Amino acid sequence: MPLFLSREQDRKRCLYDQGLGRRHDQIPRETRQPASRRQRGRDCPAPGTPAGTCMRDPGRRLRLLLVGGGHSHLEVLRRFGRGSLPNVELLMISAYAEHHYSGMVPGFLAGQYREESVRFLLEPLVSAMGGVFRQGSVASLHPADQAVVLTDGTRVPYDLVSFGVGSRPAGSQSAEVASHASVVKPMSRVVELHHRLLAAAKSESEGAGKAYHAGVVGGGAAGVEIVLAMDAFLRDEGRRRDLFLVEAGESILEGYPRGFRRLILRIFADRSIRVMTGTRVAGVEPEALLLAGGRRLEAHLTVWLTGAVGDPLFRTSGLAVDERGFMLVDDGLRSVTDQRVFGAGDCVTLENYPDTPKAGVYAVRQGPVLWESLRAAVLGGRPPRYRPQDGFLSILNTGDGKALLHYKGFIVHSRWAFSLKDWIDHRFMEKYKRLVPSSS
Repeated sequence: MPLFLSREQDRKRCLYDQGLGRRHDQIPRETRQPASRRQRGRDCPAPGTPAGTCMRDPGRRLRLLLVGGGHSHLEVLRRFGRGSLPNVELLMISAYAEHHYSGMVPGFLAGQYREESVRFLLEPLVSAMGGVFRQGSVASLHPADQAVVLTDGTRVPYDLVSFGVGSRPAGSQSAEVASHASVVKPMSRVVELHHRLLAAAKSESEGAGKAYHAGVVGGGAAGVEIVLAMDAFLRDEGRRRDLFLVEAGESILEGYPRGFRRLILRIFADRSIRVMTGTRVAGVEPEALLLAGGRRLEAHLTVWLTGAVGDPLFRTSGLAVDERGFMLVDDGLRSVTDQRVFGAGDCVTLENYPDTPKAGVYAVRQGPVLWESLRAAVLGGRPPRYRPQDGFLSILNTGDGKALLHYKGFIVHSRWAFSLKDWIDHRFMEKYKRLVPSSS
């Protein structure tokens, strides 16, 4: 099977069905034999069999397609590199050549880390693990045909596919937001925001005592960390600044303990960052933010980090999704619609645990489960069951050499909390960077 098929190649490709020798598109859809049956060994059960599933006879190579370079897929790559899945070829497709680790992005924006310290170069990592990397964006998913189509028209077939594409902020695809705001999810787009902050710090026309007006729309953990990082960076560069955080809900950091929210609001007050809750955005202009009710905020820079929604390709694929467009998966991280389709991290919703937060800590824990579930699909056997942890350590970088930590009722804002976060994050990065002989 070739790695990539152009539209013309795919059109001409002959897929023989029951020995008739007709092209796939010449066979009436209602009479086609499912691709899973054609490609499996004669004794293999059909998709949906909960246990004992095998993908195909040993003589044919199986393709595992990873879409996106998310946290869970990093672990799949690491384990694939051990060589425990013979006769399987791994292909990763990602819109970005780099994966920026979300846990360290605020520190990068605050000037605490260099970019190379917070990113993975995907092609060297995939190659070192024995896979193939292609940079490209998936435009559509076709489960019945076991293929994805890229934005350039290339059709990529698969036997198993897993998605680790993260989430996107609600409203980020609107023309106004796309043109006038900085959208940093996926996190690889954070470099654009960094360049804008550098330009603001060095701009002579906006210097000489004039304040730089900037803010974040969205009061979740990412929005809180980003606005604090912006404040720390501009302060260290000697720029006067007027920063704000706008949240449509009644409070920021929804789901966090009240004491944690009070402490972060005190930090905002001490640093003169305005917080506007219960405030909806009506529009975005090149240098202003329009609020519902007609109020206009001057904003040289607006960062858009609203509540998360799923990638539109899941809705159009015919797979089951939740109300926000996230792919629904079972405890084995398989689509509840098609068990040849997998997903992990922020792009999925767990059918049995739908309220699990969209946080990187869950994606990291899902990595080993995703790998074992993929192995079960290839080799046969019952997939593992993922159960989200009841509580997790949450540490927000406040950009000033300190961090705000919360764990099971314990809350502290201190330098040692940042040191702990820094150690955890660097340990995570080193785990995967060491896989590449001379990684950047």
